[in-house]
Amino acid sequence: MALSLVGCDSTGSGGAGDGDDSDPPTGSSPVDGFTSQAAPIVVDGKGDDWAELSERYDDTGDGNIGIERLWMAHTEQHLFLRLRIGQPIDLLEDNNLTLYLDTDNDPTTGEAALGLGAELQWTFGQRTGQLGNGQTISHEDIGITPLPTVRAETFELALDRSVKPGGEALFSGDSLRIGLSSEGDRLPDEDGGLGYRFSTTEVSADAPSIDRPAASDIRLFTYNVQQDSIFDAGKQPNHRRILSATDPDVVGLQEVASSAAETEQVAEGDLDIPDAWSWAKVGGDLVLGSRYPIQATHTIPGSEGTPSGAFLLDTQEALGKELIVVLMHPPCCNSEGGPDELSRDEMRQLVVDGVAAFLRDVNQGEGPFGVQAETPIVVTGDMNFVGDPQQPRTLRTGQIQNTDEFGAPAAPDWDGSPLLDTNPRQTAAPFHITWITSESSFPPGRLDYTYVTDSVLEVVHEFVLATRRLSDTELETYGLQRDDTVIASDHLPLVVDLTLR
Repeated sequence: MALSLVGCDSTGSGGAGDGDDSDPPTGSSPVDGFTSQAAPIVVDGKGDDWAELSERYDDTGDGNIGIERLWMAHTEQHLFLRLRIGQPIDLLEDNNLTLYLDTDNDPTTGEAALGLGAELQWTFGQRTGQLGNGQTISHEDIGITPLPTVRAETFELALDRSVKPGGEALFSGDSLRIGLSSEGDRLPDEDGGLGYRFSTTEVSADAPSIDRPAASDIRLFTYNVQQDSIFDAGKQPNHRRILSATDPDVVGLQEVASSAAETEQVAEGDLDIPDAWSWAKVGGDLVLGSRYPIQATHTIPGSEGTPSGAFLLDTQEALGKELIVVLMHPPCCNSEGGPDELSRDEMRQLVVDGVAAFLRDVNQGEGPFGVQAETPIVVTGDMNFVGDPQQPRTLRTGQIQNTDEFGAPAAPDWDGSPLLDTNPRQTAAPFHITWITSESSFPPGRLDYTYVTDSVLEVVHEFVLATRRLSDTELETYGLQRDDTVIASDHLPLVVDLTLR
């Protein structure tokens, strides 16, 4: 059930300012003056890198459910916000939480709201916004990137400081003021917003390389190729360069309607993958290619028409053991369903329950492949985790929900622990985002995952390939073009390098 933000106006205690306390040109002063906090934030949906940073405003402790706490930080390229709400919400649906940014620090310009003159007004649950001149804008216009995509109480997001919606720079100065509101609540409670100043301090988080480390024994690549796009002659050069640059050993593909044989033919003929590879398909769109022999496949039941696929690989040469790869592609999006129709959340839960039951059976020696204990397992694919946070929780921990159909819950790793969510980061941007398209009202999100049994597998390197932000030198070095991942698919490829513990 999606929840709207509700609450009452309350008196909050603002965080202590540590910057310029000068008044804005006219109107209400920013609460506690201005603060500044340069920090190498990475938007990963976890927020661990905020732990040592100062909170900008705390509105908790008054008994209301609403907007509670705010953190702010910046780099030269981005403004970062971390926001805590008093109850779990789906940030991108069914709420009227609105962000106001007075980006020129002048309350006499822009849209009047909360004592600000807002050059940007963005309503998260409607996935749309307006500039101070009334122009409607999309997520792409302001470069907004929020996580997580499932219901939560805490969110983090980035805004691109270089954007020019309508042809003019949105962030036109070195200081701004911010306010947030929802139905019956606001932050801060006082007019004038919270002041923030951009310093000239240059900070950035280290980005992962495309290079394969020497410790990597197997490089696994997973990719939703968007409606058979590897068969599109116009996009094959993009796919060929992506595969050449990443040089994987195992390729898991989703949204491949064609057969395994047809995929093998185009892979060898147009994508420059060696003809010694093995190929297999399970279900309607899950295809695996491997330089190591595929010994067996198994269809894992889930929701009707959406099975997952398990593939047993002979990786003795690389790991000294066999490897199980599970490919998944649960149904996308959100819909409520009906009297005789499951909601998309319910469908996804059936799919992850099915995989959790398969992992339990493998661990208990009852799986279809009859593998030895401590056989390495990778679970990967386009998971479409939006809405209910139980789905990623089930896949990681084995907490099966539909026990009548799939049996008892059980921890999925060999040592009785959860799977490791590898959660790779983009190659040249501070995001753990795997899906981007300007054609949707939804901003970029993390939909693709790779989990491993880390009791027996070590992740030695990982990344999400996004070519748009790579430097010219990197593009030339790896034989890539700037729009390769933009053209090839609306998803981005995930790469994980593995070795045996």
